[in-house]
Amino acid sequence: MKKTLSIHLGRQLFVIEEDAYDRLQAYLKKLEASLANEAGNSEIVEDIEMRFAELLIQYLGETRQVVTISEIEKGIASLGEPEEITEETEQPKQQSTTTSQQETSGQKRMYRDMDNAVIGGLASGLAAYLNIDPIIIRIVFVIFGFMGFGVPVYLILWIIIPVAKTPADRLQMKGKPVNIDTLKEEFEKTAHRIKDETINAANRFKSNNQHLTKQASNFLRFIGKMMGVFFITSALIWLIVFSLVVSGIIDVVPTTGDQNFASLYEFLRLVSPANKSFSLIWIGILLVGFAGPLLSIAIGVRLLMGKVNKYFKLNFIVLPVFIFAGIILGIIGAINSARDYEIQREVKNQELTLNLEQLQLEELPLIVNSKEITGTHGIDFISIHKGQIMEHGIYIKYKESTDSLFHVSQKFSAHGIDMIAADKRSSHIKHQLKIEGNQLLVDPYYSFPLKDGLRNQEIEVVIEVPRGKKLFINNQEVLINGKEYSGVMYAGEAFEAEEN
Repeated sequence: MKKTLSIHLGRQLFVIEEDAYDRLQAYLKKLEASLANEAGNSEIVEDIEMRFAELLIQYLGETRQVVTISEIEKGIASLGEPEEITEETEQPKQQSTTTSQQETSGQKRMYRDMDNAVIGGLASGLAAYLNIDPIIIRIVFVIFGFMGFGVPVYLILWIIIPVAKTPADRLQMKGKPVNIDTLKEEFEKTAHRIKDETINAANRFKSNNQHLTKQASNFLRFIGKMMGVFFITSALIWLIVFSLVVSGIIDVVPTTGDQNFASLYEFLRLVSPANKSFSLIWIGILLVGFAGPLLSIAIGVRLLMGKVNKYFKLNFIVLPVFIFAGIILGIIGAINSARDYEIQREVKNQELTLNLEQLQLEELPLIVNSKEITGTHGIDFISIHKGQIMEHGIYIKYKESTDSLFHVSQKFSAHGIDMIAADKRSSHIKHQLKIEGNQLLVDPYYSFPLKDGLRNQEIEVVIEVPRGKKLFINNQEVLINGKEYSGVMYAGEAFEAEEN
């Protein structure tokens, strides 16, 4: 009576006698030792085990009896002993003969060859099985495709024929015996093929990557040069125009009167008449206006030339400092200039008392060179004449009087940094108000010195109308009914008032 064991070999379960198991173990250990220095030795041993399991199943048949020493020896004889492995350089003739014999003695099986596949490896697998050129198989499938049944046949075969995954599968696909020598040879071929494919793919990737990198570099260089040209051109245009503007050669602010346009310098004097605020803002404008385009030119030169010396690089430090300093000075000047609006003062210039039954308010005609101006067209932003700023738009307010007399008052107002400055600007305002019979003639224009600047100088004419008496504005009676109304009188325009 012999002792038996249950083992798994090549993913198959076998019942094996103890002496047969010892012989199989010794064979596999010797195999592993002989392949210890070979690349892919574990894969070769695994394929040998799977092939050994296939041989045992073949020897035992359908009864699947206990594996004895006889089946183990037959399997070893079929696969070969590990010591029979020799190098090509030592026994080339013997190996050639052995290989030739092996190629004709193996059991063929149908597989799909994915190593040489175009679509699914079916044509290359059939070609290897039939030992013909794969092109012939592919031509046949193309012909079948035109006949209408090539695609269904291809899909059916694709489904039922497995892929050659292991070196043993590839050997059986070619009809070669699966033993140690052939498995080692097949694995070496596969390793060399994968290595060559990897090197070729790496070279192609490197070549393509270098080509794409060069193209991208050339494109970015072209874009950089175009941007450099744009920076330099736009900066030069700006420098020319800005120089003409700040020098006063080109006047940019629309005005009327003794000049059609005012220069940037003159306009800045209007909005920032204080010397300190004006100086800070003006210096800030000059610094930013000149340093900005110079920095743009430096950037453009850098983009065009690629490399610049260390002295040229100082522009990228000095010019931004100038720009930053100009912005800071401009902000400080603007803050100081804004403080000139802190206080508003109103001054009563004159007050008239009239004992009339009705009062007719009319626009005082503008007389120039003994001729009346009946209309003004075009730009009327601001008017400067002989050191005086002229504006139009007089506030008219009317309400009910507390007695039986008409009361007409004229009020001037302006802003300043303090009450003294505001009172001074208010007292500098000039405006005409005349009484002729029952007519109140109001000039829609008023003026103030250019040196005072624009500080919200305004004129308000207040009319108090006694109850039971009438007020006409431009020949139209207005009703008060105990309420207060106000509006703005512009030169040559109809007057409209709203209830306060």
